[in-house]
Amino acid sequence: MARRNYDLPSLKMIGTFEAAARAGSFKDAADELGVTPGAVSHQIRGLEAELGINLFIRQSRAVELSQEGRALYEVVNRSLGEIDQTVRKLRSLSETGQVSIGSTTAVSSLWLTPLISQFWREHGDIQINQEVRDRPFRRPLNLDLTIEYAVNAPAEPAKVLFEDRLLPLCSPEFKERHINSLEELAQAPLIHLDAKETNWTSWPNWFASFGYDGELVARHRVNNYAIALQLARDGLGVVLGWKRLVGTLISDDRLVPLTDFEIQAPGRFYLIPSSQKPKPQTEVVSAWLLEHNR
Repeated sequence: MARRNYDLPSLKMIGTFEAAARAGSFKDAADELGVTPGAVSHQIRGLEAELGINLFIRQSRAVELSQEGRALYEVVNRSLGEIDQTVRKLRSLSETGQVSIGSTTAVSSLWLTPLISQFWREHGDIQINQEVRDRPFRRPLNLDLTIEYAVNAPAEPAKVLFEDRLLPLCSPEFKERHINSLEELAQAPLIHLDAKETNWTSWPNWFASFGYDGELVARHRVNNYAIALQLARDGLGVVLGWKRLVGTLISDDRLVPLTDFEIQAPGRFYLIPSSQKPKPQTEVVSAWLLEHNR
């Protein structure tokens, strides 16, 4: 067997540990890594067994780093950050004609991808690579651009892409129920989005803006906005719609406004560049998205 130059645990264990330590949760780390919480727990226990120490203090609903775990996390986090910076520089040497954009599943499928198709008709020499995820992007950003929704302006230099309005949407068949008041809507089968990491407005927030504080029906709960939209299209309930984001679905009558009640979304969608000096191609893409979103 070839001798390793460094006496280190497997990189898979270290990567799993870093995700769990940063999230403070085995479940959230599992969601990020695309594995089960049990798999994360197995990797952490293996790392602890190899090191002969406990890296986490297990609690009923969360985990907390032990003193030794904090010491290891500081080193791992700093080292991975340095690796990330170097890899980004190397990629920029070979991918000068490529621009990477990060967004949520909903923003990508409903808004960004159709625009990219238009962009390529004018700039076929620039390749755009999308990274889609429904969790916050790590800082510093390792993408050329990200599109993020925020109530408060991001700390980084950012430009407003668009604002939006929120209203109840449903299938044309569902609208035949003739729901007209907030009280009737509150008792309809509402599709709730449990995705706190997106910071998107919820049904309780929406109703509160009209001064309604009664009980709300929670017929369906999902953690992905695209799934919520599909349930509404299938006639299974009412989804809180982002009027501009889902404009294509509304214009095609795949989803229709259920009532006349709507509000201005409290936040905005921002275009955020990387902290690195932008490539010329990135500036072209950024300017094009801002111009074609008026």
